[in-house]
Amino acid sequence: MNSTASTQEKTTFREVYIFDMEVLQRIFSKNKCGKTEDKMLFGIPFLLSKKGNRINAFASLILDQNNEIQFKIYDDENLTDKEEATFNAYIVNFLKKKRSANFNNAVQLKKSTEHFVHYLSF
Repeated sequence: MNSTASTQEKTTFREVYIFDMEVLQRIFSKNKCGKTEDKMLFGIPFLLSKKGNRINAFASLILDQNNEIQFKIYDDENLTDKEEATFNAYIVNFLKKKRSANFNNAVQLKKSTEHFVHYLSF
């Protein structure tokens, strides 16, 4: 009797590091966010999702049209609905524990995002 072993890549989550930025910018660009006015939507990336050794999504702090702090998930177009729901739940739990200004102060987040986007030379 022949059997096939299926190997499922494990999904893990971790905070974003500066050396992740090149991959995150590529994912952001895949999400049709290439226009100049959309650059602020890159926000401040704070968590990412990895499937195996590959980053497949990241969460970024952004300001909505009401100047409220929100997060947005950008993915590499291969994230399943189940994976997105799991990542979303992880993000919500993570945010409950954060107290720094970028997570709680819209003015600070806007300034930080402007500086960060400029630093990345979008």
